[in-house]
Amino acid sequence: MVEHPWYHISQIAPGVYCIAEPSHVNSFLVVGKERAALIDTGLAIGDLASCVRLITKLPILVVNTHYHHDHTGNNWRFDDIAIHARGVQQLAVDTDPLECAFFMSYIGHLIAASRAADVLDQNYFHLFEGASRPRPFPPGFDPATYAVKGTRATRVLNDNGVVDLGGRQLHVLHTPGHTPDSICLLESASGTLFGGDTINTGPVYAQGHDSSVVDFQRSCRRLAEIRGDVARVGVAHFGRTVIDARFLAEHAEGFDRVIDGTARWRVGRDYVGSVGEALFDRFSIFVPLDSEYCRALHES
Repeated sequence: MVEHPWYHISQIAPGVYCIAEPSHVNSFLVVGKERAALIDTGLAIGDLASCVRLITKLPILVVNTHYHHDHTGNNWRFDDIAIHARGVQQLAVDTDPLECAFFMSYIGHLIAASRAADVLDQNYFHLFEGASRPRPFPPGFDPATYAVKGTRATRVLNDNGVVDLGGRQLHVLHTPGHTPDSICLLESASGTLFGGDTINTGPVYAQGHDSSVVDFQRSCRRLAEIRGDVARVGVAHFGRTVIDARFLAEHAEGFDRVIDGTARWRVGRDYVGSVGEALFDRFSIFVPLDSEYCRALHES
């Protein structure tokens, strides 16, 4: 596979590719006979369209797992865009410049910290790989000008819908929790589930203004019930791009423990500020620091 100055491309199943912005966000490309689906478009940092063309020349349908800017940044480079019905209006809104500034500050600190982390990893831990080894910003990118403009959906998705690529299909699963419009997508031919921000191997974000822990629990329970149909889960953030299907049950159990009060908590931090963080073996869950779910933090 041809190397790219910002993206890392890897094949995770026949006709299925992970396009990683290492240690930031992963997009996925599923290639059918008639068209290809680009699941999320990541940050508005590199030229994702040129990267996709290294893999396929077929027409591209963008499928956004939700409206957040780190999953829609390169939407503007593509003509056909699909999102769940509950995300259509939000997708069309420009991202708040203050949020963009906070995010770029976070990524700048991450890249700076990665220099020391890379040295430690190469000498001791050997955990980084191509899709997770952080990279500097690509030539010509100025973080001070970072912005994500709203884009218009050309196709609206709903629960249990199907995206037909010719010879293979993506099945739409509405999984609200992170946002009301969040979806996962199951590609049955390869058994690949694309988790969006519903399934993650680091912190799971349930602390947003439009997040719902209760909805998250229901969605994760739904995914755990279909894990027998899943060979692998493509995840959007942090160091692991693919995880095993057992992880779906772990996620659901984690949200059960948040709700029933048996989770172990600490004060964590997202890119904006302090949050309550419920700790589990292969992931954690962020909620607002003043949430009733992490009341044990305030009682200790």
